[in-house]
Amino acid sequence: MLPQKEILSKDNTKLFISHCGQNSLTEAIYAGVPLICIPNYGDQFYLSSLVEHLGIGIYIKLYKSNENEVNSEVFGSDIQSALDKMLIENNIYQKTINELRTKILLDLKEKGPKKNIFLKKISEVIGK
Repeated sequence: MLPQKEILSKDNTKLFISHCGQNSLTEAIYAGVPLICIPNYGDQFYLSSLVEHLGIGIYIKLYKSNENEVNSEVFGSDIQSALDKMLIENNIYQKTINELRTKILLDLKEKGPKKNIFLKKISEVIGK
């Protein structure tokens, strides 16, 4: 298993390709790393939409139709486009996610430490 938090905390980590589950999203925001989200199940779709809406990443739809089959050519093209956009516009995504991270951390500092408060604060910010 890869040490996700450690990798995200490295200065040379420019983006995070993720299924965008709650834990991965929390860790990405805490580390200030923009996301490319490829949801597969449950709340991952909602969270991926929020990531794109907040301007901290890009949402890629794995399935393009109701058939639940991945068209590898289309999916590969979507990944390439998202990577290109994220790397070209990384400073914009980076600025936006750092602003969100700073806002959350400042709120936490004012309210004091509590168990799981970072996760709760993210939930408040994204309206879930």
